[in-house]
Amino acid sequence: MHKTLNALAGCSENDGRDERSAMIIVPDDPGPASPVEVLKANVVKVFDGDGFLANVWHPWREAWVPRIPFRFAFIDAPEIEQPFGPESQAFLQSLIAGKTLRLDPIGKESTGGVPIDPYKRMLCMGYLTEQLEVGRINYYLNGLCSTGTVKNARPATRNIELEMIVNGWAWVVERWTFEREDEYFSAQEDAQRNRRGLWAMDNPEPPWDFKRRQRRKKPEESGQGTLL
Repeated sequence: MHKTLNALAGCSENDGRDERSAMIIVPDDPGPASPVEVLKANVVKVFDGDGFLANVWHPWREAWVPRIPFRFAFIDAPEIEQPFGPESQAFLQSLIAGKTLRLDPIGKESTGGVPIDPYKRMLCMGYLTEQLEVGRINYYLNGLCSTGTVKNARPATRNIELEMIVNGWAWVVERWTFEREDEYFSAQEDAQRNRRGLWAMDNPEPPWDFKRRQRRKKPEESGQGTLL
């Protein structure tokens, strides 16, 4: 885990350890999909807490398409200039940098007709399949955070958006509705209630409010005045 993260989340129920120092994983089953429905992507750079650059496997060409920008569709992380912005970026980097993800592109029906963001990043949901090693883990499943023991090492698929939310490093987007929004907002409430990540701060400013405030400041900072 990234050494700069000093507020990683844990479960509210524990066995006497400080669970706030341990990451919570979110097992998830995205279901089967053909290579033309989902993307196989190798992450090469993490921009912030919700955006990244990846090389994408093209199944027909049987070749990697380099440096495609992506954004997780249903989370919104603090801007780098905001409090906890660098920590959010570092947390996502610790999850996905250099790893291969399954990316499910989000269609127009989920985003009100906007399959890419204003920075021309493709909107997607992301899943990471990785080996769970023997030992204690914190996990979030069916709306509950728990601690358990992995007795036999095995692969597990995890929902990266939900891990960012429940560990307290991102908000759920509020500008459109989507099929799993109740589940996502429940994870956010769990993180907020347990003061994980950015929720350690009282009333953290959502990134959409921060960006709106920055846009209002720009005309003032440009020195524009009234001609007399």
